[in-house]
Amino acid sequence: MVIIKWTNKYSNETGYVASVSTKNECFINTFGEEDAKRYSEKSVAGIMKKLEAYHETDDNDFEVITL
Repeated sequence: MVIIKWTNKYSNETGYVASVSTKNECFINTFGEEDAKRYSEKSVAGIMKKLEAYHETDDNDFEVITL
């Protein structure tokens, strides 16, 4: 299982992806690693593509962390 950590490119604020909203085309943030959504290594590539398509990568860097 993996989680996704984000870092804002401008403020250096960090957190984790709690979920991805297809309806709102954004990710829902959490600051607690324990609250981060667990993804399979197989599905995380699709999630990363969604984040890029939703332009979340314009302001944030995302890092996949293996648990």
